[in-house]
Amino acid sequence: MNLDMSEAARDFLHRERLVIADLIALLGRLDAHKEDLQELRTALEDLEGLFMLVVCGEYNAGKSTFLNALLGHKVMLEGVTPTTDRITIVTYGDRARDTEEGDFILRREFPAPILQELALVDTPGTNAVIQKHQELTERFVPRADLVLFVTSADRPFTESERRFLELIRSWGKKVVVVVNKFDILEPDEREKVLEFVRDHAREALHESIEVAPQVFGVAAKSAFRARQAGDEAALAASGLPALEDFIERTLSAGARVQLKLASPLGVAHRIAARYARTTQERLALLADDRRTLQEVDRQLEQFKRDMYRGFESYLTQVKTVLIEVERRGDVFFDDTVRLRRILQLMDNERIREAFEARVIRGADKEIDGVVAEMVDWFISSNLQVWEDMMNFVTTRRQAGEERLIGEVGGRFQYDRDALIRGLSASAEEVLSSYNQDLEARRLANALQASAVQTGLIQVGGIGLGAAAVAFLSGAALDATGIVAGITMAGLGFLVLPNRRRVAKRNLHEQMQRLRDGLAESLTAQFEAELRRATDKLSAAISPYTRFVRSESDRLEELQGDLERAERELKALRREVETLDLSAPSTRGKRPPRAQETPALETPSTSGAQPSERERARKRNA
Repeated sequence: MNLDMSEAARDFLHRERLVIADLIALLGRLDAHKEDLQELRTALEDLEGLFMLVVCGEYNAGKSTFLNALLGHKVMLEGVTPTTDRITIVTYGDRARDTEEGDFILRREFPAPILQELALVDTPGTNAVIQKHQELTERFVPRADLVLFVTSADRPFTESERRFLELIRSWGKKVVVVVNKFDILEPDEREKVLEFVRDHAREALHESIEVAPQVFGVAAKSAFRARQAGDEAALAASGLPALEDFIERTLSAGARVQLKLASPLGVAHRIAARYARTTQERLALLADDRRTLQEVDRQLEQFKRDMYRGFESYLTQVKTVLIEVERRGDVFFDDTVRLRRILQLMDNERIREAFEARVIRGADKEIDGVVAEMVDWFISSNLQVWEDMMNFVTTRRQAGEERLIGEVGGRFQYDRDALIRGLSASAEEVLSSYNQDLEARRLANALQASAVQTGLIQVGGIGLGAAAVAFLSGAALDATGIVAGITMAGLGFLVLPNRRRVAKRNLHEQMQRLRDGLAESLTAQFEAELRRATDKLSAAISPYTRFVRSESDRLEELQGDLERAERELKALRREVETLDLSAPSTRGKRPPRAQETPALETPSTSGAQPSERERARKRNA
């Protein structure tokens, strides 16, 4: 456009560029798709180009015929099958010529007066069997400054057209609807069709247009023939002049600047809103992860409590074995240390053997049995925790596959999936490499070593039960030496009862020492083993835990930045509608050729410094 802008418009353009440049930087931190970032850059670049009036609609609605009627010449191909297979940008030139601009865009120059102040864009038809045609059109819509949506009078406003209008609405574009082939309708049907299209278009565009959109009935073929023949009456009857007058009034210099400035804002707002939803989806997924990890922590604490309860049960069984030994010792001394057994009491070796046979009998096997059962329980419980983590990993992977489709992707999905796979691999490695027999021997040896290290049991290389019996055998030597140094003459009714009490007291003291020592040493070793097991599990989960927490914090910050960006964009969109666009008119001047069209004077958006300065200015203000 060759338009002078008011100071207010220039200031607005400067602020608009800063906001969009900041949004591009913000989306870069969100790992936005390259296509979305390019949409924003293209929107800024298009500010420097011609005003784009983009013609959209389904195939065979007569878009190319309509454009030919506007231009007054057969510039576009026409046909009942899809003939437009790429975007064609028609601009002013002193002679007709085509220039290829990439694989899917053709720039066509033509010396038509209407092209002196705008570019007409022909798009491939939508709802055709060639899906690429629709994709091309949908991708070009963001570049439109004004959309002429062409529907056909023989099938006005189909469901697929409604969906396409909703897409246009999502980009915040101003839309004018053209009902083509209007001459096939009977006169009494025409107003009804216009009203039908107007009502449904208003419904489809309600989020961006507060009043009913402009709808025009046009007979493009009749208009083209009338224009070629110079038949003004037929041309007027075709309805095309009424549309041309509306375009001329609507696209005055100020209105074109207004629409041009508003176009990137609609694109930016749509993309910002989509990534705000994306961020919310990611945060919702991370919230699920956080709750799951909290549940894992809770289960781990419950696992510890259950393990302590289970260990106390096994420790009680060991103590019960020793208590039973102590009870049998009391019975032994009551039965043995008597005057009638005086000759037996003089034989210490015989008494010791009797003590081991009647008192200690089988205690070693009972203790070893309880300890072996405890070791198996500990190992199976530890394996169960890892299996539970495997289930957790599997569940999170499935949740990721269900929830990470489409919008939520990029580095976030890659990092999350990699961490989940790492957790799975870690759990699988533990489960597959866990040698239960080897681990059982290690744990049993660790329990015995803990008792040996206390100084309570000095025997190594044997089972814990045998070591405990060795301790008891030593105690038995003290307990059974009850008549040492006593002669037959010195025996009496008071001596033996006293020695019996001493023997029983010594046995009780030794048994209490053994019970307390075993309880202390086994508890210490159990706690060490439990810490070892839970620390290993926590270490396996910790990378994912850190990711969930750090990513949640990062996304919450980005969500706040996106919300601020959306507010700024909404404010600019409201402001542009009331912008003072008074500036010297350039109507009637011959514009330069399209490729020589001077750019709107705008500040550079390269680099991050302008936006940083602007943000600092706003904060200081």
